[in-house]
Amino acid sequence: CNRWSYARQFTIYNDQIYLADTYGKRVLVMSLTGQCIRSRATVWSYPHAIAVNSNYVFVGNSSSVIEKFTTNGLNQSGYQQMGSGYINYAWGMSLNSAGNKLAVASYFGNKISEFTVSGNSLNYVRGTSTSYSSSNGYFRRPTDVAYDSNGNIYATDLYNHRVQKFNSSLVYQAKVGSYSTSSGFRYPYGMHTDSNDKVYTTDFYNYAVR
Repeated sequence: CNRWSYARQFTIYNDQIYLADTYGKRVLVMSLTGQCIRSRATVWSYPHAIAVNSNYVFVGNSSSVIEKFTTNGLNQSGYQQMGSGYINYAWGMSLNSAGNKLAVASYFGNKISEFTVSGNSLNYVRGTSTSYSSSNGYFRRPTDVAYDSNGNIYATDLYNHRVQKFNSSLVYQAKVGSYSTSSGFRYPYGMHTDSNDKVYTTDFYNYAVR
């Protein structure tokens, strides 16, 4: 399982890599050296987004469904239909440091949705506007999302070529980036925040990480 076909997102939990094998239609778990630990087929096609806490692995796909697997063993633990008003193609997702909040980048919904996590149950709390716009706080196809240690949420805004920051109530705070071949972005797809709250972004057509 250390080979895959168009893996959209991965995350690291307890020194293990959890990867959404999009065209392979499965979830993979590997060691940090790439050794296969286990794999599990998904019920829904084209898993894109993945997030892990101490109990469950949450997997988003090209629908509005979130699949769930146990962290220990990767056993299927059901699914939850969230509704297209909340998630319409989960392109990226992230859990906060406590593992009790899940943020999802709804690609066709043009919004970030946040859910509370209780066991393997997700409950919608709030979201950004769904308007397709370049105005502050709006999106033209969000592709990934990440929390910092204070609960602030960052999201890549693909066709606006920027990263936006929201506070823990999903109120817009700031942005960085514009279309550029040097100082800005050209289609930022993925992102990550580290333990020092530094933000890393994959700048797709500039072939860079910023």
